[in-house]
Formats: sequence, C-alpha cells, structure tokens
Amino acid sequence: MEIPSLKDYVYKYITESIQQGKLKANDKINESDIVNALNVSRTPVREALIQLEADGYLESYPRRGFFIKPITEEEAKDLYAVIGQLDAFAAELAINRLNSQDLEKMEKLVESMDKAISKQNYRKYYELQIEFHNVYTLKSNNPVLINTLDRLKRRFIRQDYGSNNAAKFGEYLYSANLQHKRIVKLFKSKDIAELKHLLTVDHWALYFAELDSF
Repeated sequence: MEIPSLKDYVYKYITESIQQGKLKANDKINESDIVNALNVSRTPVREALIQLEADGYLESYPRRGFFIKPITEEEAKDLYAVIGQLDAFAAELAINRLNSQDLEKMEKLVESMDKAISKQNYRKYYELQIEFHNVYTLKSNNPVLINTLDRLKRRFIRQDYGSNNAAKFGEYLYSANLQHKRIVKLFKSKDIAELKHLLTVDHWALYFAELDSF
C-alpha cells in the first residue's frame, strides 16, 4: 500500500476544508495557518497548492497568493455531464462484478440516506451517497477511472448541505434517493441500457439542478 506523502496530506486537508465549507469561493489560502495546523514545513504546503491549482481548485495571482476558485454554472454543468458519462461507464464495467453482498450494502445505504434526510442530517447524507456510488465504482477495477471520478466528484458535488428552504431541500434529497433505489434495481436486473440512461441523463443532472436551486 502506497504511503501518502506530506504533499498528499496537505492536499487532502485543503480539499476537505473546501468541501466542508471552511474555505469558500474567493477565500485566500493562508499558508502559515496550514503549516501550523498540520505541523509541516512550507515545502509540502507549496507543492500541494501548486497541484490544487493544476486540478482546478485554486487560482494564483502574482504577489497575492492562492485563492479558492469559484465554480461557474457553466463549468458545473459541463463537469456533471462528464461525471455522468464516467459514472455510467463505471457501472457498465461493474455490473457483472457486483455480488449479493454489494447489492445488499447499496440497499442498506439507501435506507440510511432516507433516515439521514428525515433527521435533516445532510452532512451524513452526503457521506452515505458517496459510499453508495463507490460500491460499484470500485468494482469497475479501473484505477484511472476510479481516481478521475473521485477527483471530479470532490470538486463539484456540494458538501455544504444547507438551505433556506428545509422542506424543499428535503424533497429534493428524497427525489435523489429514489433514483438511488432505482439504480440498485437496475443493477439487480442487469439492465445496463436503462442504468446508463439514468446515470447520464437524469441522476447527475439532478445534482446540477441542486446547485442552482438552493
């Protein structure tokens, strides 16, 4: 098993801070704060920042430093379209590799997501839905595909699940979870055509709609 480097450690810390809403669009990265929080030198911090800029998380300005790059609506729409296609490809590769335990796990995750929604524990919902999709993504046995999907999802799926309209937001999440239930059924029936259609046309488009609605 590959041991993460200090650069990877810093990279993960920053991306999780972005995804959890601790760092927001256009915020400046304070390198000293990261050095002190992680007890590392400036070298891995700078290496991580350069990599984060290359991966689209940050943008830098001469003599000003690194800032959180905002996500435009057009960029989000394009990325979700790519995620949908790659996720459908992962499903196609995995459909004959999933066993009964995998499917049972997905069903239990769907139930747990319903419970999280009912309790308005949207952070938990996010964690569970990532775990749900990872069940079949990991079974694709394609490391490049797995890593690419992971990077794109971490960049563009909201983790700051809050809304000024809790009732409407809950309805949205229930709709998303109904699609998760359908995904499991399609895996069980091995209906790859309908499954790919659901993932490419409906499911990830729903996540994009969420960006614009709440």
